[in-house]
Amino acid sequence: MNDMPLVSVIIPSYNHAQYIETAIESVLAQTYANIELIIVDDGSQDDSHAVIGHYAQNSNITLILNTKNHGQSHAFNKALKVAKGSFIQLLPSDDWYLPEKTALQVAKFQASAPDVGVVYAAGQRFFDDTGETREVKMPVHTGWVAEKLITEGNFVYPVTPMFRREVFTKVPLHEGFKAEGEAAYIRFALHFKFEYVDRIVAVMRDHSYNIGKDAEVMYDEISRYWAWFFARPDLPESIRRLEPVALEKLNRIKGMQFIGDKRLFVLGRSCLVKAIRYKPTLVFRPKILGALMLSCIPERMANALLNQIKSPKI
Repeated sequence: MNDMPLVSVIIPSYNHAQYIETAIESVLAQTYANIELIIVDDGSQDDSHAVIGHYAQNSNITLILNTKNHGQSHAFNKALKVAKGSFIQLLPSDDWYLPEKTALQVAKFQASAPDVGVVYAAGQRFFDDTGETREVKMPVHTGWVAEKLITEGNFVYPVTPMFRREVFTKVPLHEGFKAEGEAAYIRFALHFKFEYVDRIVAVMRDHSYNIGKDAEVMYDEISRYWAWFFARPDLPESIRRLEPVALEKLNRIKGMQFIGDKRLFVLGRSCLVKAIRYKPTLVFRPKILGALMLSCIPERMANALLNQIKSPKI
């Protein structure tokens, strides 16, 4: 395995006893042989420790059991301190890899220039409630992609990236946020190029425990993150000038979600008003105008209208 660089796979876990075995087994089933697996349980209160403990005798697996919950970024940074790999993968404990993922992405790195720091790929989403699996279609951008990530939104399917180790030396994850997650890609993209493998390599699980399902928490987190990010003194001016674009997009998307999906009419209206301040022409978009009008009528009437709009036509 001298010509096969070591790849470190990090699985941070919190209260995912029913899912984590699938994640672990998907790493052990990789066709690429030179892998170490580091599992960080972040203070779980369920049976996670018992499940993880079954792998304690595997010499390629390192277990880290936190007594308190510190958040995904803290768990990842802790694992990174003991990781020895030239390349790093982050696997949430409720998701899983397809067998050729690691081999395909190491090969892409080996065929790429040294300034490529991230290789991502296509992925699928598995729906726990129905058992259905769907491919997720996302745009593809390669090279220097920081501006694209801000203006077009995230296009990196979160469970798919492999990272050159130097990425985290240059840009450690920020532990002040619950899970910096996709927002970190923008910071990586300021220093490293991105490449892409046109193959489905991993599956994300959709279930009721996903942190992304809590729309209010995510809105607050992303708002706080943008405030911190655009206040950084080291940002290139070409990136700093995109702050209004980022804030308009955040408030527009979340405003529509709050009104249409969550029925949080006051909060949704507040977001849309903020979005319009950044981009006044939004008032001419029928969907934006309709959502604003809906948020201003009595709540019972608004709910009834939404129910009628979303009910199947007879």
